[in-house]
Amino acid sequence: MAELVVLVGNPRPASRTRTLAEAAADALTARLAPLSGRAVLELADLVGVTFTAEPARGSGAVEDPFAVVREARLLVVATPAYKGTYTGLLKVFLDQFAAGALSGAVAVPVAVAASPAHLGSVSAALADLLGELGARLPVPPFAVLESALAANGGAGDLADAWAQEHAAAVAGALGVAASLG
Repeated sequence: MAELVVLVGNPRPASRTRTLAEAAADALTARLAPLSGRAVLELADLVGVTFTAEPARGSGAVEDPFAVVREARLLVVATPAYKGTYTGLLKVFLDQFAAGALSGAVAVPVAVAASPAHLGSVSAALADLLGELGARLPVPPFAVLESALAANGGAGDLADAWAQEHAAAVAGALGVAASLG
């Protein structure tokens, strides 16, 4: 199983949310001792959600996505703000876990929002949910405004700056070495 899992709760596949989540994972792993394996679970693909005229079909590419998440050491969980909070798609998925089920994971919440008010509420709500599930949250959420994604050279630059500040705390929670160079 993968030690690093990126869980994307955007109902639109191949979204900015996924791009930001993967950039965060890349920026962190560049500064951590190697983790064994990486999995990206895009819930829109797994369950077959669509906002187009095409019928929805789940990919079935992952036999048990819940096991993949349960066994993660580093869990990057990303959502856009929908009506001021995380998506229903992500909520339904995470509701399948019992309280404490993610106690083996270090979680990094990632949020994208159009407004500063929603950015704060979605990132706090997601962190609270992951904490309720037992995940350790050693760093504040990586929360980005949509306008900043467009204006600052993209997700990679923002993720690098965030990871530079927080990689040591993530490494400490994982019990691995950090490379802050």
